[in-house]
Amino acid sequence: MIARLNYLTGEELRKLLRGGKLKVLLLLSFLIGIFFVFIGDRIGLDDNLPSTALELLLAIVFPLFMATLGSDLMVGEVKDRTIKHALKLPVSRESLFMGRILAGWVAGALIVLSVFVPTLIGSLVLQGVPALSELGASLAELGAAIVYCGLLVVLVNCVALWTGSGGVGLTVSVVLWLAMGVVGLLEPQLSRYFVTDFADWVRPLLYGGDAGASISALLFITAYYIMGTILGLLAFQRKEI
Repeated sequence: MIARLNYLTGEELRKLLRGGKLKVLLLLSFLIGIFFVFIGDRIGLDDNLPSTALELLLAIVFPLFMATLGSDLMVGEVKDRTIKHALKLPVSRESLFMGRILAGWVAGALIVLSVFVPTLIGSLVLQGVPALSELGASLAELGAAIVYCGLLVVLVNCVALWTGSGGVGLTVSVVLWLAMGVVGLLEPQLSRYFVTDFADWVRPLLYGGDAGASISALLFITAYYIMGTILGLLAFQRKEI
C-alpha cells in the first residue's frame, strides 16, 4: 500500500512539474530568495535572513502561491475529464486522491525551499556560519512553514473541488482568507481558531519557550488537515467522470 502510494505521489508530482504553473511558482520563489539576499544587508534584514524571509513571505506571498497551486491541484483534470485516464489504472479513487494531495504537499514544500535555500546560502556567504542554535531555529521555522503551506494547499484544493472550478475556488479561498484576517483583527479571541493565525505556530516555542501555544496551534493545524482531506475526498468521490 505504501509503495503504491509513493509511486502515485511520484507520478502526480511529475505531472505537476511538467505543467507551467508549478515551474513559474518555483522560479518566482527562487528569484524572491535571491532578492532577499541582495537587499537584506541594505535594509537591515541581515539578522537570520532565512527566518526573516520566511516570516515576511508567510504573511501574504506564500499563502497566495499555495492558493494558486491548490486551486488547480485536482479540479482542472476533473473538469476537463482527463483524470479518467488515471482512473483506468488499478487504483482506487482514494489512493489517487491521496497521491495527488501528497504531490501537492511536496510541491508546496519545494516552493518554500526555493526561497529558503538561496537565502541560507547568501547568509552563509555574507555573514559566515551561524551559531548552531540559530541554524536549528532556522530549520525548525522551515519545517513549520512547510507544514503550514501544505495545509493551505489541502484546504484550497478542498474548496476548489466543492465549487467545481479552480478560478472560483481561488477567489473563494482569497475572500475567506481576507475575512478571517479582518475578523481576527476585530475579535482577537476568535483568531486562534483561524488558519490565518497559524503561520508562526512554532515561534512561541522557539523564542518564548511557550510550548503550550505551539502545541495548541499544531493540534488545530492537524484538525484542519484531517477536515480538509476528508471533505476534499468526499467532493472528489462525488464527481462524475
